[in-house]
Amino acid sequence: MKIPVNITIMTNKTVDDPQDGGNRCEVRETTVNGFMHTKKNGLTLEYAEPEEGSVPVTTLIDLQRSGIVMMNRGGDAGMIFERGKTHSCVFTSGPLRVEIRVRTEALTNTISALGGKLDVDYTVDIIASRAEQSHLSLSVRPAQGTTVS
Repeated sequence: MKIPVNITIMTNKTVDDPQDGGNRCEVRETTVNGFMHTKKNGLTLEYAEPEEGSVPVTTLIDLQRSGIVMMNRGGDAGMIFERGKTHSCVFTSGPLRVEIRVRTEALTNTISALGGKLDVDYTVDIIASRAEQSHLSLSVRPAQGTTVS
């Protein structure tokens, strides 16, 4: 089943800042329209998020019943989140291919066909150096006028 949804995305990143040797905090919030696809092993969220100065990028978030969350952004960047685990993932941008390690400290998912929330606290390491500490929060609700059974 394909359900139209509204998704509020909030990201909070603490990034190492080599300029001053400290950290820089970046907070971003946006709301997008998308779709939720139900399947036998969980749900998939699909949405297009505008990128500054370019065409929107499609993001797919696979919410598996096993507790694993897989995110694919534009077909070129994939991350796997699993509470208490570290996964090696690949980020590709043009000719650049970088292996990253995604360590998930906390993951809470209450998203169902009726809506809900996904919260993920994770760290991204690039070539064995800490790049950023992040928190991702997605709030999902059926689009206005949508009936879910």
